[in-house]
Amino acid sequence: MNTILSFYINSFKGLSREVWTLAIVLLINRSGMMVLPFLTLYSTKDLGFTITQAGIVTGMYGAGSLAGSWLGGWLTDRVGFYPVLSRSLVLGGLGMASLLLFRDFHVLCLVIFLTSTILDASRPPLMAAVSIFSKPENQTRAIALIRMALNLGISIGPAVAGLLAGTLGYDWLFIIDGITCLLAALYLIRNLDPSQKKRPKPEIPATGAKRASSDTIYLLFLLVAAINIVAFMQIMSTAPLFFSEVMQLSETQIGLFFTFNGLLVFVFEMPLVSYSQRIWTPFKSMILGALLIGFGVLSLNLPVHWLIAITLYNVLISFGEIINFPFGNSLALTRAPAHLKGKYMGFWAMMFSSTFIIAPVLGTRLIEYFGFTVTWFVIAGLSFISIPGFIWIRNRWDREECRMSKDEGRITNQSADRPKERQ
Repeated sequence: MNTILSFYINSFKGLSREVWTLAIVLLINRSGMMVLPFLTLYSTKDLGFTITQAGIVTGMYGAGSLAGSWLGGWLTDRVGFYPVLSRSLVLGGLGMASLLLFRDFHVLCLVIFLTSTILDASRPPLMAAVSIFSKPENQTRAIALIRMALNLGISIGPAVAGLLAGTLGYDWLFIIDGITCLLAALYLIRNLDPSQKKRPKPEIPATGAKRASSDTIYLLFLLVAAINIVAFMQIMSTAPLFFSEVMQLSETQIGLFFTFNGLLVFVFEMPLVSYSQRIWTPFKSMILGALLIGFGVLSLNLPVHWLIAITLYNVLISFGEIINFPFGNSLALTRAPAHLKGKYMGFWAMMFSSTFIIAPVLGTRLIEYFGFTVTWFVIAGLSFISIPGFIWIRNRWDREECRMSKDEGRITNQSADRPKERQ
């Protein structure tokens, strides 16, 4: 027991104070994430929108997230992570609180798009900051800590939101969501020193250094990762629908499912990532994670009691997420040249945001035409299909790194062979 406890504690060691500050900022922010999980219910029950209109409202949030991810990456490379992150939280918090004032469908869609754009512009600068304040050997664990804070916040926010919506009304969800954004910005401003002495000197772009938009291997990596994440993202759309319509679970039971998922990731992510780093390469971890996600989706088709099926799904999906996602983030960061980390992470965040739009549309269409059973087979197939994609990209990725290492060695040798000038 002492050995396990010691290993768990050691998995947190070596991370900088700044990374812990960023994790707390995200925890404060995500603990107030109350609007998004209940946006569809708010649109139909409180505003009287149709289900189709409610879907469009949620889709506008995803579209804004996609736009914000690009904008955040573009701005980070030009003005730095700190002004983008702090202003995104402040302006996004004000925008979130103001949403309760708009009840017209078209106006609400526009304001939600703008608010989501501003809020999710914080993603690329946050990940760029993690890279700046982390040693290379600690980068994956730093990302795991950030995700750990995110999942702890997600396990708190929706549970509190359900209680507030049922007792005080939906308006309080917008108010508290906005307040927590402002509190996160205040904590960031008071506890993180953005001065240049805390940051490494920016590298001068090497001749021929790739842009994210022309890095073919990186773009293919994002495509394969997106296929896998679309399978995982059913947890936010079609899975709750399945729990309600087929398993006949109540909203409270579905809320407990999300809390359990968040707590699993919170408890196990850091030690598992720390252990995985020692025995597997990042791509091996992503492949195993995709395998677990696929089997997790398939477990929903098992002819067993609903409690067994939902537990298997939750555990497999959670551990697949733990093993897969941090290493994907880490690979994206290590791939990026120092002067383009914001842009590379912007592309990663855009990919993630696009799955938030694609996953519910694809899943609900499959259910409408083929039913839940076929849908789970197809969705699991997506996760399994991503595995040979990761293997192919890993081989290309490794060959390219070997070629670059040889080129650097050749340049070094040529420099060493040059005769020294007389003093």
